[in-house]
Amino acid sequence: MTRLLLVDDQQLTRSGLIRIFDGEPDLEVVGECADGDEVERAAVRHRPDVVLMDVRMRRMDGAEATRLLQRRPGAPAVLILTMFDDPDVVAAALTAGAAGFVLKDAPGEEIIQATRAVAAGKGWLDPAVVPQIFDAYRSDLRPRQAETALVVELSRREREVLSLIGVGATNAEIAARLNIAEGTVKTHIGHIFTKLELRDRAAAVIFALRHGLAG
Repeated sequence: MTRLLLVDDQQLTRSGLIRIFDGEPDLEVVGECADGDEVERAAVRHRPDVVLMDVRMRRMDGAEATRLLQRRPGAPAVLILTMFDDPDVVAAALTAGAAGFVLKDAPGEEIIQATRAVAAGKGWLDPAVVPQIFDAYRSDLRPRQAETALVVELSRREREVLSLIGVGATNAEIAARLNIAEGTVKTHIGHIFTKLELRDRAAAVIFALRHGLAG
């Protein structure tokens, strides 16, 4: 029996998924989360084999929730549910360890097939999102030379903070690791975003991974 955890801030979406999986003898919904910051606790409690993860949520997006979850030993596979309204966030989820992507409005049979695939250790990409994912990575790779020049503008401490962002550390974890105040971490992150011309934390993760700065 494959155990499933549903993560979406819309109750209607979760209810729809429950109906899709209802009656499938090899798939069982064992828990639900209304936001990404609930996932780690729910994973410990319910021990799912697959987490079906929304991208956009109020307190923590699916990319960061996936990254935090995949740091745990024996982490479940993550299948991202998306309407693909933000290529950067979905690209960040891929680098964070998501096993696949499926559109929310895909037929129920396809969602079931995707779930079984990632449960079996395979990847899954909805054909409809493949061009957008490639476009996101192509556009993300173009400014490499210019970005390399920007790295030298970072201070030693800013590099340390970026390195920890790259492995999914929260502000509190960064503060504890570097023995500095959490407010100071936020200041460093602001400077990093400005110097590297980054839009958000997901972009910082991708930057750190691409330039070998993570960890």
